[in-house]
Amino acid sequence: MPLAALPPAEVAALLSGAGVPLTRSASVEDVSEVAAAFTGLGVTPVVLKAGGLLHKTDAGGVVLGLRSVTAAVETAEDMVGRLGPDAYPLVLQQQVRGLEILVGARRDPQLGAAVVVGLGGVATEVHDDVVTTMAPLDRDQARAALRQLRAWPLLDGFRGEPGRDVEALVDTVVAVSRLVEQDDGIVELDLNPVMVGHDGEGVAVVDARVIRTDDPPLVERARHDLDRMLRPRHVVVVGVSDDPHKVGARLFRYLDEHGFPGRLDAVHPSGGEVDGRRRYTSLAEVEGSPDLVCVTVPGRFVLDVARQAVEKKAGGVIVHSSDFAEVGEEGRAAQEELARVLREGGVPLAGPNDMGVVAPFRKLTASISGGLEEGLVEGGVALLSSSGALGSCLGTRLMGERVGLSYWIHAGNEADLVIADYLEWLAGDEDTRSVALLLEDVKDGPRFIAAGRRMAEAGKPMFAYNMVRSDRGRAAALSHTGAMVGSFAVREAVVRAAGMVSVPSLRVLEDAVALAALEPLPAGDRLVAVTFSGGACSIIADEGEVAGIELPDLSEATCEAVRPHVPSYAAVRNPLDCSYQMITQPDAFEKLITALTERGEYDALLLQFTTNADPYAEKIAEKVVAMRDRLDIPLYVSRYGGAQLAPKALEVYRRNSVHVLDAPDRATLAVAAVMAGARALRAHGAGGAR
Repeated sequence: MPLAALPPAEVAALLSGAGVPLTRSASVEDVSEVAAAFTGLGVTPVVLKAGGLLHKTDAGGVVLGLRSVTAAVETAEDMVGRLGPDAYPLVLQQQVRGLEILVGARRDPQLGAAVVVGLGGVATEVHDDVVTTMAPLDRDQARAALRQLRAWPLLDGFRGEPGRDVEALVDTVVAVSRLVEQDDGIVELDLNPVMVGHDGEGVAVVDARVIRTDDPPLVERARHDLDRMLRPRHVVVVGVSDDPHKVGARLFRYLDEHGFPGRLDAVHPSGGEVDGRRRYTSLAEVEGSPDLVCVTVPGRFVLDVARQAVEKKAGGVIVHSSDFAEVGEEGRAAQEELARVLREGGVPLAGPNDMGVVAPFRKLTASISGGLEEGLVEGGVALLSSSGALGSCLGTRLMGERVGLSYWIHAGNEADLVIADYLEWLAGDEDTRSVALLLEDVKDGPRFIAAGRRMAEAGKPMFAYNMVRSDRGRAAALSHTGAMVGSFAVREAVVRAAGMVSVPSLRVLEDAVALAALEPLPAGDRLVAVTFSGGACSIIADEGEVAGIELPDLSEATCEAVRPHVPSYAAVRNPLDCSYQMITQPDAFEKLITALTERGEYDALLLQFTTNADPYAEKIAEKVVAMRDRLDIPLYVSRYGGAQLAPKALEVYRRNSVHVLDAPDRATLAVAAVMAGARALRAHGAGGAR
């Protein structure tokens, strides 16, 4: 992608046309023109800049406070003498004062255009105070981005200082968003600094840089109808040998043993039979048009199978075979040819190098994961994963915890179908109640965002763990914005724009999606926590503050209702340490929970147990399950202690589909993620509770 920085005059014209306020300036190509330019500005003091340099201040290419023609000319002569012709064009500019803010944009060919705001000036990278969002932005979204800055108090008014002209800054952010949305050629746009005056004084852009490309924008990807592929009635596995340890034979066995209810055919050049079924010698020999073709043959034979799938007008193809883009340029070329053949034939391609698709409700196990040696568990979670191995780990854990899955889809190399395509389809899937995403990359950011918003509008919370967080391999940036915004930051912005919650770890991903699938979503952010440990109270309070959970104080009426049910020495507050004694008093514990929740002051309840043991732990568990069915708010259970002490209690929870958390920090982060998920749904017009 050839890149070019626009000359200052073109930058000024572009920004002025977009409604971005610029300081008065003039650009000259020779020192002899400085005097006339200075006079023409008609203002003092003036700043002289070496417009041809990227980091002007570092090179001594910025001089402030010029108040006369003589000073301007002498300074220009000195600057060119020191810096040489690279200093041109020289820029003379009105010197203005204000708070220095960065406003920028960066376009990623796959992800779309990101808009950046941050604390600006020459120390932008040192401050590292930036917020990244995706274009387009309206005024409310621009204002919300500014409020997320650590520097927001400086804009809002700090220690008696008057506030800055935030509304004028919002106008500038929106104008930048609109410009990069409309102009596909802008790769990076960097306004730094934008000088923000006090309230009513407006803003002025002091320095601006625009990087363009002449490359045409990416052609919009075709949309596929995935109904046949993901709800197949006829599946063909190509590559089913007599060796039960080979991938094809194992995949075929999974489909058979898990009871796929539709037609199931096997293909291998040796023909004959497999498990009492006819084994065809080629896909072309199979009667009819299969809904799904699973390809497990060596990579060099895959293209021939793909051509046969096109001839058969198959509903979709999953290529489990490897030796494609993951192994180098030769493999990449083979992958591109494979994708072209199927795309032109109108057949969706999953993979290659794809673990496959599992749909427990449909008894579909079109996957090579060893996790299918165990039974399937149906549930409301759809799992979409860039990683086959980690997706298999999470999928089997969710089924092992009896949370269950609606779909478990590995994206493979995404030569054709990408995660956005599956997400778009799942928005209309009635079995899916929540979504977990394991992301190494996001392809087709605009479609990903649109699909996520459809999912959010349908009331289905989404939780994403964004892997590959380091940008160490990225090329050197051409501007402050490029330096500050790596691919991970843009992917995070895409996830947020899609209405998803970005979670910090695999553990939080697993917990959040499980809680969202098994419990009603909280209608707000007010949590009440009950523990049997003062230390646990401290941890919940600390983690809750960091994670954005509200832990409101108990009202006086609730305090009075609670006091008779706790020891006299217990501090009645939120989080509430009801003392270790109550672990052996199930009835009193039930009355306490009723007193805490009956006034509707909270949106969710967290019970944090410690090392309680059977038989009392079992009795408490039975009370908790009964209360869970009665309460109007979600009830979350966490127990931090040896499982061997309370096997009967844990079985009560397991039997009743209660996802049990453990340490108080883990529990608080999980609840925070679920509350954020519900908040995202409300922001997109969906109800918080289901």
